[in-house]
Amino acid sequence: MFNVLSSLEAWLTYLRETRYRGLVLLHSATIAQTVSTIARRLKDFYSRVVCIAPRDMRRYISNCDTLLSPSAIEKLLGTDNEAVIIATPKLLRPNLVAAAAETIISSGILVLVAPPLDDWNPGGTMSIGLYKRYLIESLYTMRSLFWADIDRDTIFIERLPNKAPGSVQERSYEPKSHVHRELLDLALTQDQAIGLDMLVHHFRSKRGRGAFIVGDRGRGKSGLLGLFAAYLIASHMVGFLPITAPSPWNVQSFFRVLARALDTIRVRRYRIIRRGDIIIGISGPWFHVRYHTPDRVEPGSFTIVDEGAALGPLRLRLIAYRAPRIAIATTIHGYEGSGRILSKIVENIVPAPRITIELQTPVRYPPGDPLEEWVYDTFMLRIDVEQRPIEVDMSKIRITEVDRARLVSNRKELRKLYSILVLAHYRNEPDDLALILDAPHHKLYAAYMGDEAVAVADVSIESGSSPYEARIIPDLLASSNPDALGLKGFRIVRIAVHPSMQRRGIGSYLLRYIEDGARKQGLDWVGASFGRPDVIRFWLKNGYSIAYVSPLPSKATGEHNIAVVKPVGNHAESIITGIAKDMLRKLLLAGHTLYRGVPVETMAYILEGAPRLSQKILGELTKEQIYRLKRAIQGSLDIESILDSYWLLLVNTILCRGGLYDIDYDERLPIIARLIQGKSLGDIVAITGKAGNEIRDLLLRKLKALYEVAEKECNLVSKTI
Repeated sequence: MFNVLSSLEAWLTYLRETRYRGLVLLHSATIAQTVSTIARRLKDFYSRVVCIAPRDMRRYISNCDTLLSPSAIEKLLGTDNEAVIIATPKLLRPNLVAAAAETIISSGILVLVAPPLDDWNPGGTMSIGLYKRYLIESLYTMRSLFWADIDRDTIFIERLPNKAPGSVQERSYEPKSHVHRELLDLALTQDQAIGLDMLVHHFRSKRGRGAFIVGDRGRGKSGLLGLFAAYLIASHMVGFLPITAPSPWNVQSFFRVLARALDTIRVRRYRIIRRGDIIIGISGPWFHVRYHTPDRVEPGSFTIVDEGAALGPLRLRLIAYRAPRIAIATTIHGYEGSGRILSKIVENIVPAPRITIELQTPVRYPPGDPLEEWVYDTFMLRIDVEQRPIEVDMSKIRITEVDRARLVSNRKELRKLYSILVLAHYRNEPDDLALILDAPHHKLYAAYMGDEAVAVADVSIESGSSPYEARIIPDLLASSNPDALGLKGFRIVRIAVHPSMQRRGIGSYLLRYIEDGARKQGLDWVGASFGRPDVIRFWLKNGYSIAYVSPLPSKATGEHNIAVVKPVGNHAESIITGIAKDMLRKLLLAGHTLYRGVPVETMAYILEGAPRLSQKILGELTKEQIYRLKRAIQGSLDIESILDSYWLLLVNTILCRGGLYDIDYDERLPIIARLIQGKSLGDIVAITGKAGNEIRDLLLRKLKALYEVAEKECNLVSKTI
């Protein structure tokens, strides 16, 4: 141990002179003791050491200034740390590594303490070993690394970067706005100072409505929002200022910068509002800044959103719709990064006139930092799909199951495939890569045209006997029919087509290949679970049925979880079709109560249905109901006075035919909103953008059409009066 520790101290001494950050990986059979020893040694170099360890190990660890559980990593987000030690006796989650690394400041280190190399299994008990192999190969690319075995007193790699160049930040420029010079001087980078000036100029001089702030993790986006909020307060442009983000931990940097800025510009007599260890608001004589959960944002004259892409487009649209003026910041690359494609979607949600500001300079460490480069490269956090026009020739497309072991060594191919898969999710989490490489129940399929990958699907094998985290679809199906637990199938975790080749049938072609493979393997179903309503049509077009709709939305994104399933085995046909029919009936009967909160746009996709979902009607219409329907069709009764009969006619027709598949989507919206969900005419005007009279006329026209269908196809209104 003496050789390793003395060498580590010499390595740390030089690392601090470079101003760059480093990675330390130490192996030992006594992890808790090693963490305590290293924490004590680090006190000679750093003022504060943060340790992260599992609960059963924490009581044996000492010498740490802060000791956290791996599940509490969000408490570190937005903080500045000199040294972070992660004790990893079993699973080493990529999310944990990436999140911890991005809080470490210049000259700091991230220390991983793991079992002896031969016993180390960072992928956990279910690992097939590929994640470990991938990590070890990645270590050889790290420019700032100390890797050793404490017990054997052996050093594997000792590598240091060149010294970082001196700061070349140029801060002497003339702002366009009347922003306080004291606020500009608080900016940590020139990017941040210029961004503040642009925000003030946009909202004060140009009367802008929206601002979109983007940048990689650690570029000072939250700090910029805090400085801008201080300007709004000092200029009396706001009284109540709501801020929202996925978690209150996401806004701690914002509040700390805001408090410092208020002190600097001499705004006195404010108080900081706390809930336990976290700041949730700052209140002063004429202003109140308060954190709100994304589902409960109260609009003020101005609204601030941090980590906007993590909320998803649906939730952001709702927030932006209610906000007179709004500033949204989001991370492009890094932990919680969205990628540029989703960032572009978010940008288009920001109301015009809007301005886009991109921050590029790191605020915690010099540009070109080796630890950032290693984390981003290893977990593929800075990855975007190259937009290139490609002529599609379906006859030349070949599909194959990808050998994941080959991908570990072929980083270029892995990056190509993963870059396409990233498109299927709002956020690219580091954990996703480890699952794809190492989860024993996952398979990876890819479609190629020549040597170019054009589509990718990540598939998980699930059944009622699978581990809890690997039986998402079986559990959802079993909520309607317990026999579903006896079935086994493929869950499409993610499926994506290269953006330049979408809407050419490639995704459906890949899906059919997976379905054929499931049949050959004797599986019962293929399914998927997702929150994005815009992909429902893709699944319905390919013969899938809605098997589950969550009545409650995600608090962060506002999306309702949806599961679609398609039977591929004869044994599953009756079970899955029965579940889908039950779901359709449930949506119709509880649309105005349990499912009233589901966005009508989502309900309009879901209730498109299919003939295979045809089933028994609720009950016959009475003579009196038929009479009133006829009078409304003739114009002698107002449409609003026969909604009870109209509802029963509509529901029975949907059940009889299996859906509203012959009514255009735009025409489905007001029908479903008024009759199934019981929304007011005013709500429907806001949703559709149509005038009230237009909506009434459409409801009347569709009543006539439904009456004819009910009479001819379903024999629902054949009674004589």
